[in-house]
Formats: sequence, C-alpha cells, structure tokens
Amino acid sequence: MTIFLKTRVSYLSGVQCAPSAIKFISAAALLSLFFACTPAFNWREVGFEDQPVTALLPCKPDRGTRTVSLAGGSRTMTMLGCETGGATFTLAVVDVGDVQKVASAKAELKAMGKATHSLYAQHGSLVVQAAVYGEPRADGDGPGALSTQAIETFFGGLKLPSKP
Repeated sequence: MTIFLKTRVSYLSGVQCAPSAIKFISAAALLSLFFACTPAFNWREVGFEDQPVTALLPCKPDRGTRTVSLAGGSRTMTMLGCETGGATFTLAVVDVGDVQKVASAKAELKAMGKATHSLYAQHGSLVVQAAVYGEPRADGDGPGALSTQAIETFFGGLKLPSKP
C-alpha cells in the first residue's frame, strides 16, 4: 500500500511528515502485520542423520539423544521435538538390536508415555514413536490452536522405508 503525496502531511501535535516517511511507516506496518500473522504450524519434512525415518513437524525441531532402559537393555534414543500451537510434537527412534524385541519395546514405550496422542511403528529392529502432548481445541482451528487436522498431518507425514 503506497501513499503518494506532493505536500507535507500534518499529524496531531503539529508533527510534520514527508511523503517518504509515510511510505516507510506504511511498509513497516505491513511488514509487522505479515510477521504477526505467520502460521503457528509451519510444516517441514525432517529426519535423522543416521536413521531412515522422516516426518512432518509443524515447527523447527530441537534434536537430542538419551539413554533409556528398553527391551532388556540400555539403548540410545534419538529424538526430534518442537512446541507450537499449544502442543509439543515429538519423534523418537531407538534401535533395540533384535527384531524379536521390537514388540516388547513398543509395549514399554506405550507404558512410559504420557502423550495425549501417539503412534508406534517399526523398521527392522528400529522402534519409532510419534507423539503429541496437548489436546485439540473444541472450538475450532483458530490461529495457534492445535487441531485434529494438525495431529493427523503429523501422524500421516511419518515415513519409513518400505523394506528394512
């Protein structure tokens, strides 16, 4: 929105603004409006450097690892996670080392989890957990509101190779 003026414009208190100042103020107002309206859910495909798993996350994730006791041993779990729209979205991958231990590892993860929504998958001896911590808003999908659609997009974006 550009304003073309040939003369100076007078505002309250007798302050004078040149047309170029109005243009600058208008551009700054539009720019701040643009940044104020950026979506809470900015979906991106992310993955792990050393694992064949990718997912869609609604924000830029933090990455980390931790040691967990799982399937009768100490395992390294690699995680991605971010927080937006009133919820936390996480993706975790752990290699239990033996395909026979995958079912018990999934059961243990489910028992340990406090997620409001979770999905478990496997790829060979890898166990994958996608989890959302937060409830959808009942009154719709307003700005920044976690929606059922956001949860479905997150779970639907989980990708594993077809063959282990």
